[in-house]
Amino acid sequence: MWVKEGKGLVVWLCGLAGSGKSTLGKALYEAIKSEIPNVVYLDGDELRELLGHFEYDKQGRIEVALKRSKFAHFLSSQGLVVVVTTISLFDEIYKYNRETLQHYLEVYVECSLEELQRRDQKGLYSGALKGIIQNVVGVDIPFVEPNADIILQNSSPNGLEQKVQDIFNQIEEFLSICKEQECT
Repeated sequence: MWVKEGKGLVVWLCGLAGSGKSTLGKALYEAIKSEIPNVVYLDGDELRELLGHFEYDKQGRIEVALKRSKFAHFLSSQGLVVVVTTISLFDEIYKYNRETLQHYLEVYVECSLEELQRRDQKGLYSGALKGIIQNVVGVDIPFVEPNADIILQNSSPNGLEQKVQDIFNQIEEFLSICKEQECT
């Protein structure tokens, strides 16, 4: 496979908090790992802790997303497949990633705000709607839906295996096209 030849790839899963990015990202990582040993998973929350303190306002979110992207670029340039899960729903990030990441596949994990409010795992949306929590993307921080390579509707928690397989199939297709075009 192409990535076994030392060329990396960044699979960037973005979506609102609670949309299922981490669940999909972890499952995708496991699926890729069964085929390709040189894969790493970068979870948004965990990586944020490693990168240091950043505000949760829009500018702080953009700054940490750029650092996340630079780290993914560093790893992929060494031949690794990097699966990233992050909110990062801003034009600045989409543009930066498309211009900087050589082999880049963007996946938008779409989920309705109504469903996110119903799930509300961390009380984030209910707190934001009551004015208790600030700087919540989708509530008081506007976001821009990406023009992603893959858009997964994830309002239903069902079908995780199929969603992972759909992404995996797209990765294989992407790599096959890249190999045919002799991407460097």
